[in-house]
Amino acid sequence: MKRLLFLAVAITSLHAAAAERSGEFAAGTRYYEAAEFGKAATRFRLLCNAEPNAEACYWAGLSYERLADTRVPYGCRTAAKAQPFFDKAMVLSDGRPLYRDALFEFLLNNAECSRASLWEAAGILATVPESDPDYDRMRTRLIDADHGSRSLETRLSNLFLALPRATYRVAALPGALVSRKTITPPASPQTSPTPPLPREAAVRE
Repeated sequence: MKRLLFLAVAITSLHAAAAERSGEFAAGTRYYEAAEFGKAATRFRLLCNAEPNAEACYWAGLSYERLADTRVPYGCRTAAKAQPFFDKAMVLSDGRPLYRDALFEFLLNNAECSRASLWEAAGILATVPESDPDYDRMRTRLIDADHGSRSLETRLSNLFLALPRATYRVAALPGALVSRKTITPPASPQTSPTPPLPREAAVRE
């Protein structure tokens, strides 16, 4: 009898906790829809940290990302709070495309805030097989994220010179970037070969 009573209390507690989490999630959603992104981020962050809940982590990341958009041109610090939640959502979901794409787009959209963002986005793309229906779209987005006149590979080569290899968790760089070729950084002036002498100078010598 006591055992049955204990089980009943435990089940009731679990249902109460689940109802509370559901209420918190609903509150976070209402805040998000009302564009109160700071309050939404707080709700979803608490849920994400309380238990392994990929959906709550995903919404926490989205809330911080939208909050950063409202703080332009000073939103980079707020945007940095979003990435750990997108990372966690992808890890908890074992790379579910919805959460993978959210992190990928976040990295591209915030490349101006972090010099490593394009490297990390390329690392995500390197884990996507070319047969994946999303591969071409992601590859195009990565190329489009390069706003300069130089090619994506040239820009990433320069990043390679300025940074150590990206430390993204997927650990897929730099062996399989967008072109599926290894990027070779430009030769430094110290190691550049000496150009050949003009023919006339060679004859005089």
